Amino acid sequence: MQHQIHYGRKFYLDKKTGYWISTDYPRIRAHVWVWINVNKDIKKGFHIHHLDGDKSNNSIDNLKEISAGDHTRLHCTEERKQMAREWCEIIRHLTKEWHSSEEGHKWHVEHGKRCWENKKVITINCLMCFKEVETKTYHQKFCHQNCKAKYGRRANKYKRDNILKSEKH
Repeated sequence: MQHQIHYGRKFYLDKKTGYWISTDYPRIRAHVWVWINVNKDIKKGFHIHHLDGDKSNNSIDNLKEISAGDHTRLHCTEERKQMAREWCEIIRHLTKEWHSSEEGHKWHVEHGKRCWENKKVITINCLMCFKEVETKTYHQKFCHQNCKAKYGRRANKYKRDNILKSEKH
């Protein structure tokens, strides 16, 4: 079996993906390991890209940190998009079955709970009373249903008053 060694770590070739993967834990791809050893970290939302497209060339000169979006655009060729569309057509009926199954429902319930637990708390100001409120819901605009209702009544009254004014003129 072929191996590469980078910064004291041994990597093997994963024939499925073409990437070089560490033989020890935690598993890490060689190009990521090389980048981290030279540059200390990878910015959040960024990927490490092989400039020449060769996944075996893990030289630092062949690596570049680019945004996840740019990386996806680079690799998302028309051929890959077509393959993805075809694959979706093949599996779509299976996903519908799974999502409506007992197992699928249970997974979604647990996933929703995990997502909610991991959300960051943010501070907003109520649009009605301007009170500061902590919430996990980024689109929340009011501290309470009462403020939301009061705001709605005022907005409707304002609209009615303006309509009446415009009718008088």
